[in-house]
Amino acid sequence: MPGLLLRDVAHLLTFDSDDRELRDVDVRIADGRIAEIGDLEPQPGETAIDASRLLAMPGLINAHQHLYQVGLRSIPELERVLLDDWLIGLGRICTRWWNDGHFTPEAIATMARAGMVESLLCGVTTVADQHYFFPGGVTAPYIEATIEAAREVGIRLHAGRGTMTYARSEGGEGPDSACQSVDEVLRHSLELIEKYHDPDPLARIRIDLAPCGPHVDRREVFAAFAEMAAEYPGVGLHTHLYEGVDTQFCRRRYGRSPWQVIGEEGWHNDKVWLAHMVDCPRGEIPDYAATGVGLVHLVAPDLRMGFRPAPVRWWLDGGCTVGFGTTGSASNDGANQMGDMRLAALSHRQHSPDPERWLSARELLAMSTRGSARCLSRSALGTLTPGAAADVAAWDITTVDRVGVHDPVIGLLLTGLSDRADLVIAGGEVVVQDGRCVSIDEDEVAAAARATLPPGA
Repeated sequence: MPGLLLRDVAHLLTFDSDDRELRDVDVRIADGRIAEIGDLEPQPGETAIDASRLLAMPGLINAHQHLYQVGLRSIPELERVLLDDWLIGLGRICTRWWNDGHFTPEAIATMARAGMVESLLCGVTTVADQHYFFPGGVTAPYIEATIEAAREVGIRLHAGRGTMTYARSEGGEGPDSACQSVDEVLRHSLELIEKYHDPDPLARIRIDLAPCGPHVDRREVFAAFAEMAAEYPGVGLHTHLYEGVDTQFCRRRYGRSPWQVIGEEGWHNDKVWLAHMVDCPRGEIPDYAATGVGLVHLVAPDLRMGFRPAPVRWWLDGGCTVGFGTTGSASNDGANQMGDMRLAALSHRQHSPDPERWLSARELLAMSTRGSARCLSRSALGTLTPGAAADVAAWDITTVDRVGVHDPVIGLLLTGLSDRADLVIAGGEVVVQDGRCVSIDEDEVAAAARATLPPGA
């Protein structure tokens, strides 16, 4: 692909090992990687982009998403309910859509496509999706359709093969109407890996194994997935943990904590990353750091579900790998990771009188780039250094809504009329320019998604 040269970047956040911040610097991109950073001259055939108004950083990485939920935002009857009632209500709506012929792979693709375009527009270049809902227990190609949508949009995708295998009628807490057999889950997971998984450091598509949680999945699924991930390089392991419902279930059913349960099935290693973790025991935090598991902070859905705040400062102080994400739109109502970081910067303040324990803008941005990359075991992502993937997100810091900002990094999170990025590059290709998606027509994507929704949705 033709090379790019970002000229005179006003402020560059590298998130390298020294957390260097550079000003008025050029960035050369070639063959999908960062080639050089410095005072550079254009080369023949290279496209130069004026970045003198921009704050640039590695593309954000959303380490936990449910793209199928894009069509399930701001549902009136679920506006003011907590987790148990929300889960029941969401399941009923999705099952009704499936019964009425609206929950199809084609519909999921249009929803996922819209969510991925929204993600690009707020600077996200990699999304870790977890599709766990298979109504009727039928393995329809929802994940396959999402992968094809990602290829159209131009975003990197970690496609998590989610599962629910432990039905209520059998002693678990998964809905009977959407649970699958362990054998079917393993068959389909292996099929996805062999067809789509790419272990290359610059891979656009990877497959991960992502049971929904120990309260809705059988322990043998966790064990079998651990064995499968060990066999295939680059295949990660992901699940929800410590959301309250799984904590109560594991204590009651197994007499152990959720962390102990998954550990006994081979999930205490650096292939694993865990979402939410809001009620994890503080005494386990040294174990999270020692085993190398990643922890993903999801502030917006945590607040919406009425959870107490996740102990993020304790994770960071304890040496844990910490990433950031949005989860699905049914409990977030959006995929705006930049906006969620602003929410995290503010909401954590009320729980400590010590300002030194509040999350800073730079910490949150590091979590959303380098931290999320480490969760996904993607060493080539999340940093802007020579040889790293050419995933770049940049915002205009000269607009009227940022007049008076003394520190552009803090200002990026705490000010602004919009979180839309001005420029986004994924894998060396410009996908957002002048605040508009150019890899695909965003208006057509939105119209197609609306046309797919059931009447009245």
